[in-house]
Amino acid sequence: MSWRQEQEQFWDWISHPQDLSIDAERIADLLAPHSQLSQAEALSIYNNAYHQRLVEVSSALFPVLFNTLGRELYTQLWIGYMSQYPPRNGPIHRVGESMREYLRKHDQFRPLPAVADIVSLESLLIALFDLADEETCTLSQLQALPATDWPQMRWQAKKDWALLNSRFDLEKYWRQMQAHTDSGGQPGETAFGIDLITNPITTSTPASDSAIQEEVDRGQGPLPQGLANILVFRRQHRMQFQTIGAPLAVFLTAIQADQDFAEICSQLATAFPEEDIPALSLKQLLKAIELELLAARPAK
Repeated sequence: MSWRQEQEQFWDWISHPQDLSIDAERIADLLAPHSQLSQAEALSIYNNAYHQRLVEVSSALFPVLFNTLGRELYTQLWIGYMSQYPPRNGPIHRVGESMREYLRKHDQFRPLPAVADIVSLESLLIALFDLADEETCTLSQLQALPATDWPQMRWQAKKDWALLNSRFDLEKYWRQMQAHTDSGGQPGETAFGIDLITNPITTSTPASDSAIQEEVDRGQGPLPQGLANILVFRRQHRMQFQTIGAPLAVFLTAIQADQDFAEICSQLATAFPEEDIPALSLKQLLKAIELELLAARPAK
């Protein structure tokens, strides 16, 4: 076995939780003996310490998930996750990049939509933060645009924001969890739960959970009735999220789909037939510029 193959074999033994006694003979052939433990036992200690450290690191990346589940259940979730999705080379914050996919297949956690929504939001807060800066479209650039160009104009979405939907009041829950941790509360021992949205602000036809998730994953919409539209975005090197109204959600979804301004106005007219569409569409465009969601050089 070459040195490279030895390194690859060692990485395979430590990179995901497993019963190393199964490979005891191969481990003994490769590693030097230990004075008091077999090579497999010594490597198992290393394997466990490695993954417990990753659990601790992940709890800082997913603090709301950690404090929701509590240490024991959270550790169980992550050990199971890493057995199927071993850590890869690269930035440590990518350790949980496949957690949403793992939850969708997990018998215990799949029926818990609140857990999935918490993971989706924290995953976006992590992933969007690390993207490259882009120059932002300004109000002066908008004012310089000839009126004849407006119908065919396509504004480009910056890459540091995304839309998410949830049936839960994530904003309220985040505030409560922040107060809980700031006061020294123990993980998994909160006096509050996560509430359902009481005044949903979306307007389109209801859909199944699987259809909803497929639309969200593809960046399509608008979102189903009974779910809040949540904008997750980076501004001035800080991650934020907020619930937004249905008109802005329709507008931003259309921007992500590379629709021109005339097409966006048509979508808004279909979704809100009683509204003054020129005023409504301009209001959403100005809001998108205020939130720094549009790139500086829109493509015609």
